[in-house]
Amino acid sequence: MKVANVHNVPQPLVTLASKQYYSKGKSDYSVTELMSPPRVQRLRAQNDNLIVQDVSEMLWPLLGSALHVVMERGETPGWTSEERLFTEVDGVTISGAIDLQEITPEGVGIVDYKFTSAWAVMNDKIDWEQQLNVYKWLVERVKKMPVKSLRICALIRDFSRHDTGREGYPQAPIHMVDIPMWDAVKAETYIRERLEMHRHSKMSADFGEALPECSPEERWMSETTYAVKREGRKTAIRVFKTMDEATELAGKEKGYVETRLGEPKRCTGNYCGVAQWCDQYQGELNAQK
Repeated sequence: MKVANVHNVPQPLVTLASKQYYSKGKSDYSVTELMSPPRVQRLRAQNDNLIVQDVSEMLWPLLGSALHVVMERGETPGWTSEERLFTEVDGVTISGAIDLQEITPEGVGIVDYKFTSAWAVMNDKIDWEQQLNVYKWLVERVKKMPVKSLRICALIRDFSRHDTGREGYPQAPIHMVDIPMWDAVKAETYIRERLEMHRHSKMSADFGEALPECSPEERWMSETTYAVKREGRKTAIRVFKTMDEATELAGKEKGYVETRLGEPKRCTGNYCGVAQWCDQYQGELNAQK
């Protein structure tokens, strides 16, 4: 990947962004790679030397790297920081770097830092649950120690004290989130399913076959909604999830229904970084034209 500097930020920031701080060690997959959509993983590997990202879009990854460096200075008895664990499953090596582990007589408490939004804290994040439960599986498998808790330490970048009265809104810019724990069978089943998906995707790429498509969940697909509108009014009277409900109200209001199609936000925002090389997404764009 190449780092661009479209907005002419100071060169030291570009230098920092260009350095490779992250290493998965001698493993075939890191936990984050295992969780990544197989299509995205393969397209990134195929187009790594063509991917260009502007340094201005790398603020939060840069701050994340800085946090990990600072954490190494916060050595505290009973806590282990920045430990990478390795294990093998059917000849494939998996590794995961765990931000924090609290070592107690009852077991290990796992904590992962996230620079995130208040919205993410207020809504269930299945990827947080998956990531921390794979860490749990790693600790129990490699260190032979029980895990007693999983938590996210959310560093909320858009925190507003004025919104703390809203239901579910975090009460401070640093907010702890408890994550449900899986049993060992569920965790290993998930890991083996992910490994098989990545194996199939790699074989498809090696033989020049079509890559498995990303699922709606992997593409962050938003819902299609139906807005009831009336001539002369700029905003919708109401927005529904079903056409029947919208049609009923439109008849009463002597208005009409505007269909607002859902969209794959990961693709449209190019959050995967490979949208321009993805025949699944590009094919949909061409079909719309």
